[in-house]
Amino acid sequence: MTYLLFTTTTCPKCPAFKEFVAENIDFNGEILDETSPDFSSHIAESGVTVAPVILIFEDDKEIFRTGEILELQNFLKA
Repeated sequence: MTYLLFTTTTCPKCPAFKEFVAENIDFNGEILDETSPDFSSHIAESGVTVAPVILIFEDDKEIFRTGEILELQNFLKA
C-alpha cells in the first residue's frame, strides 16, 4: 500500500493529521501541500477539494479516502 496526504499550510486540522499519519502508518507515502510542485496536478487528478485528506492505494488503485483521523484509525485497524 501507498498513500498521498493532501494538506495546506494554513489548515488548522492538518498538523494533527500529519502527526497521526507519521506515527501510525508504516507504509510508503507522500505528504503534499500547496507549496509542493505537483500539488495542483494531483488535486485535479484525484478530485480532492478539502484538506486534510488521505488517499490510500493498493496496486495503484485507490482503496480508501478520508479527512478524519477516527475514520483512518478504523481503516488501519481493519
